[in-house]
Parts: sequence; structure tokens; C-alpha cells
Amino acid sequence: MTLPDSDDTIVAISTPPGHGGIGVIRISGKQAFTIANTIIDTTVNIIDIKSHTIHHGYVRGAQSGSITDEVLVAVLRAPSSSTGEDVIEISAHGNPQILKRIVGSAIDSGARQAAAGEFTMRAFLSGRFDLVQAESVADLIAAEGAAFQQVALYQLSGKLSGYIGSIRAQLLDIGALFEAYTDFPDEEIPQQQQAELLAKLDDVTASLSRLASSYRRGEIIRAGVQIPIVGPPNAGKSSLFNAILAEERAIVTEIPGTTRDTIAEKIEIEGIAVRFVDTAGLREAANQIEAAGVERSRREIDAANLVIAVFDVTDRPVEMIQSALFDLLGKYFIVVLNKIDLVSASDVACLDYELGDCQPILLSAKTLVGVDKLVARVASVIRESMPISSVDANTLTNRRHFVAVQNAVRSLTEARAKLEQGDNFELMAFDLRQATNNLEEILGKITTDDLLAEIFSRFCIGK
Repeated sequence: MTLPDSDDTIVAISTPPGHGGIGVIRISGKQAFTIANTIIDTTVNIIDIKSHTIHHGYVRGAQSGSITDEVLVAVLRAPSSSTGEDVIEISAHGNPQILKRIVGSAIDSGARQAAAGEFTMRAFLSGRFDLVQAESVADLIAAEGAAFQQVALYQLSGKLSGYIGSIRAQLLDIGALFEAYTDFPDEEIPQQQQAELLAKLDDVTASLSRLASSYRRGEIIRAGVQIPIVGPPNAGKSSLFNAILAEERAIVTEIPGTTRDTIAEKIEIEGIAVRFVDTAGLREAANQIEAAGVERSRREIDAANLVIAVFDVTDRPVEMIQSALFDLLGKYFIVVLNKIDLVSASDVACLDYELGDCQPILLSAKTLVGVDKLVARVASVIRESMPISSVDANTLTNRRHFVAVQNAVRSLTEARAKLEQGDNFELMAFDLRQATNNLEEILGKITTDDLLAEIFSRFCIGK
């Protein structure tokens, strides 16, 4: 895969599509100031003015010469810009047609339309930041929950890179010792020296293993928590779905089997994006359409982090619940007894006692009584059962990083085994170099064009 030419001057709209109060066009590259001078009328010469200043002007069509818009122009000189190159940022009125005409004028004057993620890629290539920080830019833009935003900001600051870099430095020190012994292949390593090397390998391996283990909670932080609302037909799943969201999102009728497909919406709980899914009632399907809906419900259960199982309290559903919970073994689940507004307080208390082991939430999706307790229980499960409440600063949320750390641990484990067995030092040194290379791949010290193209293609154009 070929990377875009980094010697070109590029231009793109950097604000989201659609109408808005303001739109920003970014130009980056060696000819950024010359192109800006060509298409913008100002009282100053952009080529000569100070960096990090803003000026009033009018954009003119490069060919027509007619005024396109009244703008503000920010001048950012290399290397102190977002890309490490000369950058012009034009703040115009947020009409998509105006913004496209300004981009067209820049292209007519010598710029090229930027590829997806090309501004951030140039920042990486210019040494403005490393690959972890570059990837965190896309994460910060896409992050749906506060926890993921916090982790992405931490990674953007360079602190995760610094931590990985400190482990890399330890590996380089250990590797230098192994390399030194390769010059004397017939000599045995002194016992004390061997013990010190083993201890250093153990320390580094433990640090990387802890980092790898953080990926489980990092996945939850990144992707959020999926919670299907399941149960028999007419138990009030759609009503509960609407009550949690505080809007009429799903159709509700008294006819069993109204929900034929899954409907999903996200809200934020405990800083995590939580995706609630209204599902079709679990039962023997009467026709092909119902069968498809039930199958989708079962797929949602299989993929879920947590399941809310809803039952109609008027059905006296003790046996039904016991049977359903057998199917949910190995899952986190919350049992909900709905429609308590239709039974007496004594009946509710009796059912609560009979089902005490599964700690049911008793509520009425119609009157909203108890819905707040359900949301609080969901928050509690997220805090306690899915280990994200203890999120520390160095949490892996990117699978590429996780795989590289796992590979580094594997190489270090092999190096340790060889050291204990007195194997050839060249083989041990090779394992150490492999582990070091794995960490350097995370940071972007070792890259390929294919890797960079794959990473930055996930970005939006203009970033």
C-alpha cells in the first residue's frame, strides 16, 4: 500500500459535515503560506507575519477572483503547529458550499486534497508525536464515554508512551548484557550475574504482563457495555427499554410478539457507553419472521456483557425464571419483575422472598417505580463485576498494542528459559531484540508503509 506524498501541500475541511456557525479549513505543507497569500486578501503579507497570529481577510476564487467569504486566518509556522509543518487554518462561515469553494480555491492554487488521517500522519512523520499519541487522536474523536475520553487524553499526553518507553529502556540495558556475552560464547555466566539477569527479566515481564492484563477492562472502556433486555413475550421489555432511555423509542402494545427485531440505543453510566438492546420475546416461534427475531435475541445474549431478564410479576414466574437463569450461566445478569403496579404489596413481598437468591429488581415500567434502582444496579455491576472502576493510567485500549505486548512477554519468557538452561547467548539476545522490537512497533519506532496506511485510513478526512 502506498502512502500519500508527504512533500505535497494538502488541504481539507476539518470540521464535521453539515451546516454550522463556523467551518475550519486546514492547509499544511511547504506551500501553505504561498497558497493562502494567493486566495486570501488581507492587510498583511502572510508569508512574512509572525506565527500563532490571527488575521481578518476575504477568500477569493483562485480563477474567478470573486469573494467567497469573509474569514479569519490563523498562521502556524513549523515546527510549532499541529502537523509540524507550516499550517494555515481558515475559519469561515459554516456553509458546506462555501467551505467546498474555499478548498477548491486552495486546490486550484497548488494544494492537494488531504487523504483520511493525513494531517495526523504528517504530525507523526515530523516527530510531533509518536504512534500511540497519533492513534489516540482518533480515539478521542470517537470516544463515546467519559472513561474512554479520559484514557485517550492520557495517551495523547504521551504518558503511556513514556511508560512503554521506560520498559523499552530496561530491555535495551538487559539486551546489551546479553549481546556482550555473545562475544565470549565459551564462557559460562557467573551465578550471581545470572541471578541478577533473571531478576531483571522477571521485573520487566511482570510490568508487561500487568499492562497486557489491563486490556480486558480497556476493551470495555473502548467498546462500552452491551446489555440486551430479554424475557418472554409481553413481559414489558419494550416498556422498560423506553423507561430506561426516558423516551418512546420502541413500539409498545399489549399484543405478544410486537418486537420482531432488535432495537438498540446508548446512554452513559459510570463513564461507560452502555448499549441497551430491546429484543424479541424468547419463545417457540410461530412463523419465519418470529424465528428470525428470536434468533437475533439469542445472538445478542451470546455477545452481551450483562443481561437484563424481564418477567411479568402477574405470571408468578418463579419456575420460568429458574429455567431462564440456567440459560444465562456464565453471564452477569439482573432479574427484573415488572408490572408490580398490577399486584398487591403482599404478593410482591412473597415473590421477593421466593427469589431472594437472585436479588430481583421489582419495578413498574409503566409508572417508572423502581427503574432508578435498576439503573443503579447496572452501575454497580459495571463497577464491581467488570474491573473498570480500578482503571489506572496505563490501560491498553488498542488491540494492536495488546498483541505487541503479548508478543514481548512471550519473547521474554523464552529468553528467561534459555538463560536458566544455559543456552546460547545469541539465541537469548535474539529473544530480547524481538521483545524490544515489539515495544518499538507500538511507539512507531519500527513501522511499515502498510501499517501506517492501515492505521491512518481509520481517521476522518481533515484530521
